[in-house]
Amino acid sequence: MNYQPQAPAPPAAPPPASQPVYAQGCLGAAWADIKATPGYVGKLVVLGLIMCVPILNFVVAGYLLHWAREVPFGGRTPMPPKYVTGKNFEYGFYAFVISLVVGIVVSVAGMILVFIPLLGVLVSLALSLAGAVAASLMQMRMIMGYTIGDGFAVKDLWAVAQRNWGQLLLVTLVPGVAVGFIAAVVSMVVLLFAMLLAMGAAMPMAVSASAASDPSFGEVVGLLGVIAGPTLFAALIVCVLACFAEALASTLTLRGLGHWVARYAPEWTALAMPAAPVQPTPGYPQNPGTPLQ
Repeated sequence: MNYQPQAPAPPAAPPPASQPVYAQGCLGAAWADIKATPGYVGKLVVLGLIMCVPILNFVVAGYLLHWAREVPFGGRTPMPPKYVTGKNFEYGFYAFVISLVVGIVVSVAGMILVFIPLLGVLVSLALSLAGAVAASLMQMRMIMGYTIGDGFAVKDLWAVAQRNWGQLLLVTLVPGVAVGFIAAVVSMVVLLFAMLLAMGAAMPMAVSASAASDPSFGEVVGLLGVIAGPTLFAALIVCVLACFAEALASTLTLRGLGHWVARYAPEWTALAMPAAPVQPTPGYPQNPGTPLQ
């Protein structure tokens, strides 16, 4: 009886590589970077004030995108001291163009879907959220390559986004929703207080005018002024508050996206070389983008 040696069993396939575990999430790392910046509250206030100025507010997006861009290259420096520069304005304008294009596409799709009862509204809402995520990631890829065309590489954007949907959605949606909700509540309180103040001040004048058989033009104008004054002042406060909220949410989102790219799309650093070598600031927190051993 001839002995037939058995062929050796094929080596077992290696287990699928799991995603590394990080010391902080992208959003937590972004908040740590902001808090570690000396005078970060004042810097956020300045960004909020710039947001109040039309056209000039493009520099806010450019400023934050440039600050976020350093993270994939290993940079961990505080928020830069210069806000209004030509480069910040240029790339902030590119970011605006990307948001505009995405907004037009989402709006057109929403107008078509709105004719579908109930389901159309839900899908339109989902598209709006997806558009916000897409616009932010497109802006980040644009600043990594330093050309607006890099922001429209849809195939690569889709492939990269699938590497960690959870962190991507957390970074791009949560800051805007959370900060926007708080700002909306505060705005409602301010407007309600202004309306009550205006009604309280206008009540005696309204009673006096109603007692007169023929109120004068001056009395009517005075009554309208008493009502409009506090209301317009409250509306101004609400607008400024909205700008501050947008500045804070954008800072968290874009810095968080910098950490997301460093972890899940490091190949984007090859799109363009960094403008200048970045050295970590002494005493600044260690980069939480490094996986835990």
